[in-house]
This record gives sequence, C-alpha cells and structure tokens, in this order.
Amino acid sequence: MLDGLKDFFKQYGTTGLFFNAFFDGFILPLPPDFLLSTLAIQKIANPTILALICSVGSVIGGCIGYCVGRFGGRKLVNKIFPESKLVIKAEKLFKKFGIWAIVIDAFTPIPYKALTLGSGLMKFNPLIFALVSFPVRSVRYVLVANTANFIGEQLRTEFENTVLLLVVFAVILITFFVFLKKRIQRMNNG
Repeated sequence: MLDGLKDFFKQYGTTGLFFNAFFDGFILPLPPDFLLSTLAIQKIANPTILALICSVGSVIGGCIGYCVGRFGGRKLVNKIFPESKLVIKAEKLFKKFGIWAIVIDAFTPIPYKALTLGSGLMKFNPLIFALVSFPVRSVRYVLVANTANFIGEQLRTEFENTVLLLVVFAVILITFFVFLKKRIQRMNNG
C-alpha cells in the first residue's frame, strides 16, 4: 500500500510532494521524506526549493491536524490515528517541553500528525504552533533533501540497508534487555 502511495505522489513531482507533505500533517501514514529524497536525487528541482515546498505543505496540513484535534476532540483523533499512544506521547511532550516539543518532534520518530493532533487536543496556541513549525520543518526537510542530493541513488540504497540493519539490531537488543530485566525481576520475587 505504501509503495502505491509513493508511486502515486511521485508521478506528480513537486505537486505530489506538496500533497504528500500536506496529508502527512494529519492523516497519511507515509512521511514525505521518501518522496523528497527521491525527487532530490532525480534533480527535479533545487533540493532547497523542494524542501520549502515540502515544508509549506507540511505546515498547512499540520494546521488542519491541529484543527481536527482541537475541534474534533479525542474521539475523532482516535478514529484518524488509532495508535493513540503516539498522540498521548506527543501530548506529554507538549506538557513537559511546551513549544520545544515542535523542535524535538522534527528530529525524532514521533510522526508529525501525532504532534499536530495532540497540540490541537491540548489547545496549544495555534499561531505559535504554525510559526514555530515552519522553520523547524524547513530545517529538517532542507537537511533531508540536500543530504539525499549529495549521497545519490547508490549510496542511498546502501544507507537504507545499513539503517534497516541498525534498527533490527536495536530492536533485538531492546527485546533482549526487556526479557533479561523481567527474568531478573522474577528471580528476585520468587
């Protein structure tokens, strides 16, 4: 399904990039980073221009996500984003760090839509949300686009494989430590 979505948006170039980023702000499960990287590697346009197109779409979509959270409430958010753990995590991030949660989100795996919906649920100041989101999202996408442009197709594939191996290794390692911790707790309790 995600490959089909990627292909759909890719065929429309920069317009597809804008809409991919727009829908990622509140509903789409496919972040625009993949399409942004592909278009930058293919040199469809200047990578920084591609990043700005992506940022504008993302922030406009983020504002829609904010409105869905604020005016639709938790019930609607849970329908759109069934994995509400991420929305709850985004809400906690806002409670703990306030406006800095937007900056933190740009460089963490928390999906932007979780942050937009969560900030709407919390009734965070919408103007501040939009004004901080744009430069933060822009920095992220400029880094992604220019890195992809620099690395190129062959290195990108190698990079993705390496990242995939690292993620698999991290999951195995975390699982092992959780198992080990539970085993030690059982031994201490029994």
